[in-house]
Amino acid sequence: MNASNLDLFHVWRVVLSTLCGAYATVVTVRSFWGWVVYLSGSDRRTSLMRNYVLVQLLRLRPGRFASEFAQIGAWFAVFVGLLYLHRF
Repeated sequence: MNASNLDLFHVWRVVLSTLCGAYATVVTVRSFWGWVVYLSGSDRRTSLMRNYVLVQLLRLRPGRFASEFAQIGAWFAVFVGLLYLHRF
């Protein structure tokens, strides 16, 4: 690849998507770790909150969100289709 074939917009998209993806990953992991540290406390209120969060997560049923999952899948398929068509 030489300098005449270099597309700066493509380079910008790759750099920006890499940085945004890394930032989102770091923020998500830090938030999750903060909750883990908070919920690992030993006092009564934290223990009660930990049990409440655990019960709510166990009661969560994927069937309730089937239409939402289907909508996300449909939009993802449209996105992949647009990316495929954008190549040509």
